[in-house]
Amino acid sequence: MRTYHGLLIRFARIVKLAVAIAVCQLAGIVGSLFTTPSIAPSSTGQGLSWYAGIIKPAFNPPAWIFGPVWITLFTLMGIALFIVWQKGLERRDVTIALGIFTVQLILNTLWSIIFFGLHNPGLALVEIIFLWLAILATIVAFAKISRPAAWLLVPYIVWVSFAGYLNGAIWMLNREAPLANNQPSQTVFDGKNTTFTIDGMAVTLVNGISVTSDGLGSSSLITTRYFGNEAADDLTGDGLADTAFLVTRDTGGSGIFYYVVVAVQTATGYKNTNAFFIGDRIAPQSTYIPKHSRELHINYAERRPGEPATTNPSVGATLLLKVTPEGILEGLMK
Repeated sequence: MRTYHGLLIRFARIVKLAVAIAVCQLAGIVGSLFTTPSIAPSSTGQGLSWYAGIIKPAFNPPAWIFGPVWITLFTLMGIALFIVWQKGLERRDVTIALGIFTVQLILNTLWSIIFFGLHNPGLALVEIIFLWLAILATIVAFAKISRPAAWLLVPYIVWVSFAGYLNGAIWMLNREAPLANNQPSQTVFDGKNTTFTIDGMAVTLVNGISVTSDGLGSSSLITTRYFGNEAADDLTGDGLADTAFLVTRDTGGSGIFYYVVVAVQTATGYKNTNAFFIGDRIAPQSTYIPKHSRELHINYAERRPGEPATTNPSVGATLLLKVTPEGILEGLMK
């Protein structure tokens, strides 16, 4: 009889643990409903997600890392919740701690809705301050009941601290509209209908695409597409907003090659630079021109040395470029 009773107690604990973790993961799932559409690339591979299109700092992690990190953090939160819950709901300090925990969990989900759903980094920055304070209050309340439960929340507040710093940086970088939208220009640049050179060969995009033969007498075709990630600011020091944009090239093999082109604005229109090679099967993150720097920053993810081509890019990299007085796009450093 005692053995049966002990099994029931263990089973009840397992159910409680599963419920506690599930509640926390559910908050993550609700948040992901707003997050995923904003970070996922378009199904055609040509359009940009909102998150990919905004300016992000160089220390911004690749988009794929957020999912595993949050799953881990929500699991730790669930375990902490279970430990405190086990102390008994008849205790006033337990009910208060669980109430504070619930508030921070709601604020956690609300941040995803504001930042990714509403595309409002400024309001999200204000909200994440309240989230951070709620997490701190939860840790303090849990510590009075169970120190292990409180320690399980430390990685959570550390990550939210980093997320808050990242949120602030993104807000600062994107709070002003791109220069091209604020500054009068002689013509409107259309990256989907333009001509530039790749490896010395002219490429003309029509409605964002160019299909040509490989020039070797075979039936293979080379497809060049407008990818986007546009960034606008003065790269030549003449006070006019130049526009950088990415294109992809498919030569019929297994790789997709990424290039960047700068449309240099002049008094009579735009003149394109050469296409500068970024990498093969990379994951572009952002294109950014720091104000008054005359430098073009390309942030992207690539594979580690020795990793097979089928491996998803996971290593952050930044390519710095400039436009020479002759109108040539060249690298500064990598």
